[in-house]
Amino acid sequence: MADVDDKTVRTKASSGPGWIGGGLAVGLIWLGWQIALVPMSDRAPSEHAVRLNPGSAAVLARAAESEWQAGRMDNADALARMALERAPFTLSALRVVGLVEGETGDRALADEILTLAGNWSLRDDSSHGWLIENRLRRGDYGSAFAHADTLARRRATLQPQIFDLFATAVESDPRAFPFLAGELADDPPWRTGFLRSLYRREGGVSLAAQIAILMKDSSGRFSDAELQQLYLALYSGGQIDALRQVRDAVGRPMPRSGLVDGSFRESESILPFGWKLGVGAGYSVAALPDAGPTSQGAEEGPSGALRIAHNGQSRDVLAEQALLLSPGRYRLKGLWRWELGQSEMVFAWQVICGASGPAVEDVRFRAPSQSAPGDEASWQSFDQEFTVPETSCASQTIRLVGENPGRRTNLIIWFAQLEIAPLP
Repeated sequence: MADVDDKTVRTKASSGPGWIGGGLAVGLIWLGWQIALVPMSDRAPSEHAVRLNPGSAAVLARAAESEWQAGRMDNADALARMALERAPFTLSALRVVGLVEGETGDRALADEILTLAGNWSLRDDSSHGWLIENRLRRGDYGSAFAHADTLARRRATLQPQIFDLFATAVESDPRAFPFLAGELADDPPWRTGFLRSLYRREGGVSLAAQIAILMKDSSGRFSDAELQQLYLALYSGGQIDALRQVRDAVGRPMPRSGLVDGSFRESESILPFGWKLGVGAGYSVAALPDAGPTSQGAEEGPSGALRIAHNGQSRDVLAEQALLLSPGRYRLKGLWRWELGQSEMVFAWQVICGASGPAVEDVRFRAPSQSAPGDEASWQSFDQEFTVPETSCASQTIRLVGENPGRRTNLIIWFAQLEIAPLP
């Protein structure tokens, strides 16, 4: 009896390790399958991946996206909801549910779902794209432009389409302008690209002008460079009335005594207003802020002056700026002096219509007959009356030119305190 019992015990004891080893082998096989299942399901087509790993929320979400792209809305919705049951924070599945609702169901519910998806991830381009379209459709420009800003910041390749969206929206509905101005006021990284895109768009210069006026008092107002780009586009396009309207509204730069910087003190100009100084062979032109005579009136100390060193041969325009004078009588006045030179050369300040039209009037300055260094205090005054005609002279240009060039020689002439004043 004892022998039987010992045998039975030995048999049970020996079967224990076998059972444990078998279970361990099964577990290892199952674990290995699970480890292999993830990359297999990731690489497999979605329909096969679902069969391989039907319990994975990521696999179900990927299959839902494939069904959505294929236009099988019911399948996409069912797979996406199954994924959300397994993992409620699966962003791609939430997006598919929202897109399906937007296509086949309740757009208001879709808006809520996709807003949640967009808030979960700023990188959810599909959600942001749908929200932009839906909110533009219902006139919610503030929200639409905010989502468009998110895409424009992230995806440079989408910026041309987004810029077109912005421009089309404000062209279609003036109520969109303040919301676009609000986005631009934050100085987003796409601001320069958007403004440049307007100048390539038919009618885009007018849009840029309206935006500049709308933003004139905001912290994000147009920079000098942006304003110059707008002014030059209007000027070269012959839109003088619009140019006058924008400059008057923005107030930069406003002319003093008919000119911008007639004292030659400012270091930079917002063209075409302010001085554009010539650069070329045979001469040099420089505006020196404190090299002129003592100013009369409120300013203390020396005024600025324009210094021209010339070889007596060049005919180039030495300095110029655009004017927007109304028709009527005016007086051009200022100070001048010779520093050096003897020549038949004549310098002339001319006021012409437009950028290259006929001269309305000019003031001429001839070199002295004897070469001698000039006295720094020997400033002489000049003035000349002229008339801006009623027609064909909506804008004007004042320019300094050299005439009657002769043999090569050294000439230096100065000008200061230029003014253009209307006559009663």
